Amino acid sequence: MWLARLATIGCDVAGLMLVAIAVLVNVEIVSRSLFDVSTLIADEYSGYFFAWLTLLGFGHALQDGAFLRVEAVIDRFSPWWRGCADVVSACVGLVVAAVCTYAMTLLALSSFRYDTVSIQPSATPLWMIQVFMPIAFAFLTTLYAALLVSGIRRLTRRGPAA
Repeated sequence: MWLARLATIGCDVAGLMLVAIAVLVNVEIVSRSLFDVSTLIADEYSGYFFAWLTLLGFGHALQDGAFLRVEAVIDRFSPWWRGCADVVSACVGLVVAAVCTYAMTLLALSSFRYDTVSIQPSATPLWMIQVFMPIAFAFLTTLYAALLVSGIRRLTRRGPAA
């Protein structure tokens, strides 16, 4: 499925961002220690990359079933009731992800409209950083919608007697 492939690509990009964070921090350490000079961007951009890699990891975590669940309760359910719990959790996740998509879209648009920049020396336009958030949450919303549809299909095929 193309959604699973995109989630895997997102996870790979998150790994690259983790490498970029390590490079930024180490360059900052070396430049401060040896040359008494700062890059002035290491903290700021490491924070941006960390937020992005977290968002990129959401899709992969959802695809792998790695989000937190109350397994002690769910495991006691019959397969049909477990499927119902999956549908309910997909509905809740879909609503939360959709609300986050909406809120992050408003945030990025507001930053663009008011030409907001970071307070760091780089004065990075914040919309350039924030535009990734609604995209990531929209992808997560799409993943939850696909999960909901597949959960409903499984339930309607199986029926409550299973």
